[in-house]
Amino acid sequence: MIRQAALAAVICGGLCSLATPSLATEWVNCADAAGAASFSYLAGSLDALSIVGLNISVGDKVWASDVVYGPGDPVAVGQAFATPDTVLVDAYTPDMVSLVAQLRLFKSGEGDSFVQGGTLRLPGFGAWAVSCSGP
Repeated sequence: MIRQAALAAVICGGLCSLATPSLATEWVNCADAAGAASFSYLAGSLDALSIVGLNISVGDKVWASDVVYGPGDPVAVGQAFATPDTVLVDAYTPDMVSLVAQLRLFKSGEGDSFVQGGTLRLPGFGAWAVSCSGP
């Protein structure tokens, strides 16, 4: 039994370092001041922006990347790019033919204060200034 535990420790010493960190996800919720339009994305905690889910709405119209993220027409992430100061996300129809929404955010922080805001454009519906909450 001790020999098996020692062997497991040796094997784990070489292989356990290959384990990936757990991936936490958090929602970033963006909306205009009147609540007419919103764009929410579920971001994974990787070194690069990794969007796991989307929910977009304008008036009574809703899009979601999966039914678990809400009812609505299907939507897919077309582009997702982030720097320390900006976030750019494009959402398309699942066949990647038609643009559904463009989110362009700027981020800024000082001490414990952090803000992010920018624009949301939904072709055929309009464009809005949005502010966001979330990581």
